[in-house]
Amino acid sequence: SNIQKPLDLKSNPGEIIFIAGSTHPQEEEIILDIYNNLKKEFNTLKLILAPRHIERIQNLEKLIKNYNLIYEKLSKFATFLNTDICLVDTIGQLSGLYKIADIVFVGGSLVKKGGHNIIEPAYFAKPIIFGNFMFNFRDIADLFLEKNAAICVKNKEDFLEKMIYFLKNPEERVALGQRALKLVEKNRGATKRNIDLIKTIIK
Repeated sequence: SNIQKPLDLKSNPGEIIFIAGSTHPQEEEIILDIYNNLKKEFNTLKLILAPRHIERIQNLEKLIKNYNLIYEKLSKFATFLNTDICLVDTIGQLSGLYKIADIVFVGGSLVKKGGHNIIEPAYFAKPIIFGNFMFNFRDIADLFLEKNAAICVKNKEDFLEKMIYFLKNPEERVALGQRALKLVEKNRGATKRNIDLIKTIIK
């Protein structure tokens, strides 16, 4: 396979990688609008767009072309040098890609899909943004927000504002990611503890 190792994707040290993971229809338009806006001010910002369902790749290619943005599919990806967007058209790469992210948006949360798991990017100490609709992961989302370990955005304007803030304040970005990792480490045994507890109750 000619898939690059995810860690090789950064082609120059100045690049800032924004990953939008597990995205759904109507979220991608918001993300591309935001990215288009940000690119004017932050010209080293690159986007990795990973739709939840890769059978939607062709629709996304059309959508990206509407924005006059240059993209390359991950399966053929070489470098970000002359490319704005890496479009993830392969399965099982996302968690490896999170390693190289500078900012992560977790999809399914700006539309009523219920969100997706935020533990993976947290495990890599990444600053995490998600939308209002995290009802499938409500407890985890609430815990992260309570501990100031993730950011919830209400709409496109809010999302853009938060992105500008974190792009201008890299140290805040890093601190947010560190708090996310700390929370994961602190709760690492929690699932096992819960399972053990349930076993004792149902005996």
